[in-house]
Amino acid sequence: MFIKYVLVCFILLLHFTKISWAELTKPNIIFILIDDVGWADFNYNVGGNSAIPTPNLDRLAGEGLKFKSHYVHPTCTPSRAALMTGRYAANTGLPFATFPGSVAGLPDDMETMPRLLRKSGYSAHMVGKWHLGHAQWKQGPVGKGFESHTGSFMWDLESYTKLMWRTPLTIMGADWGKSFENGSYSHMAEPRHATIAITDEAIARMKEHDAANPLFLYVSYNAAHSPLQPEPAWEAECNHIPHLWRRQFCGMVVGLDQAINRVITEAKDILGNNTVVVVTPDNGGSTWFGGLNAPLRSGKLTPFEGGVKVPAFAVDHSGNYMMKGGKEFQHIFHISDWLPTFLSWAGSKSLVDDLNIDGIDQSKALQDNSAIRNDVLLELYRSQDSHDGSESAAYRKGKYKLIQGNIRDPYWYSEPTEDKVATSDQSYIPRILENFVRFLENIYGNGPCDVPHIVALNLLLSSIYSRREGYKTLLFDLEADPEEKYDIADSHPYVVKDLLAEIEKIKTKLPFHPRYWMVNQNWTQSFIPGD
Repeated sequence: MFIKYVLVCFILLLHFTKISWAELTKPNIIFILIDDVGWADFNYNVGGNSAIPTPNLDRLAGEGLKFKSHYVHPTCTPSRAALMTGRYAANTGLPFATFPGSVAGLPDDMETMPRLLRKSGYSAHMVGKWHLGHAQWKQGPVGKGFESHTGSFMWDLESYTKLMWRTPLTIMGADWGKSFENGSYSHMAEPRHATIAITDEAIARMKEHDAANPLFLYVSYNAAHSPLQPEPAWEAECNHIPHLWRRQFCGMVVGLDQAINRVITEAKDILGNNTVVVVTPDNGGSTWFGGLNAPLRSGKLTPFEGGVKVPAFAVDHSGNYMMKGGKEFQHIFHISDWLPTFLSWAGSKSLVDDLNIDGIDQSKALQDNSAIRNDVLLELYRSQDSHDGSESAAYRKGKYKLIQGNIRDPYWYSEPTEDKVATSDQSYIPRILENFVRFLENIYGNGPCDVPHIVALNLLLSSIYSRREGYKTLLFDLEADPEEKYDIADSHPYVVKDLLAEIEKIKTKLPFHPRYWMVNQNWTQSFIPGD
């Protein structure tokens, strides 16, 4: 009788105070972002045809929800900016990966995911790679709302030493530390492999968490970004792969397979069933660094599907927030949608009512498999916004996708059958560049040679391709042509006009874009000694 009385009172409380069930049962949220992993790099995502063994991820995705049209931006900083703000990257002023030493960062007055979730009662912590500004304290993770951060600020650090190299003979410094919102910090030499260190720290944050509040934990792995330095045991599972970079990359993903399994398993054991974990790459696989997006076209740095459509999945331990059992969510989902979706789960979706964000609350769609989003901006920067004077715009609306601008890499890539990148470009230039980088790596190692690798096979090769291709307007029907083989712009002028008009609307409202590529040559002089 007493139990019935309590239950009736509880229901009346919900009714008269207008308190929603979501507000009383806010889920713990763990967002796992991985680096440079492509469409063909998770085995489950390509029907078991990947060369990379990912048994744990295959199982977890089979228990959760698989996203088959999960879009991000073509490089890391833009996707991270979209995640943290719920805005397209162009609307944050960060349309491309910021260079080490850049003073660019998220705008001071722009709300962020950790700040908004903390307003909703969450604790918010981060471990891993940030890459959204490091010149000032206010630009870092703690400055943007996290209570603590353990990890790195920038991009291509060595897995063990955490060193960043300017040239094969010149070290910039080590990028690893801990910082707290009370202003304290420590900069130290972290000896563990970055993947292991991030995993251990993520589990430590869960164990330290006070269950009185729900937890938002942002886990951002450096893997499988270069330099490609897997643990020997991880790479040993990839000896069947003939190409060195693909084999090393495979080892990095094997490490992620084990690490993410640990995080998700521990999350359930430590935080309980009311926990949701989301896993997604930040952009498509970097094809000249071991990643692969086949059969999709091209990869990182480009707005082709290989650069912006990634293998994401989510595991809802409670079963309350999304479908599970390996169901596939085929509808368009953009990384900016996670912010309003999380706030909806937290019963605080009104927090973004006046923020004019681009992200869409997809909480209902994840439960009933409905289509909420019909269009998405995939890339947008003008010539004055880029380090090389190029420009690019990419927009999807329904089944049509338009790309206009300088094409950084128009080719397709496949699983290598010999010790070289398997590209549809049969010219001699990429072979010369690949062999040159391999020669340097044999002498100095891949950590010291990571910058030459980036310069040769990202910046230089994409510049060559851009000049070769020229300025283009391309249109694809993604339902009929998911590999983007057939440009139908000439036969669909009205569709081109419509999509260009949508892009122009966005251009009229763009905020200030700092010059992310402008670097103070003496910026490393401000580095501090570490422990």
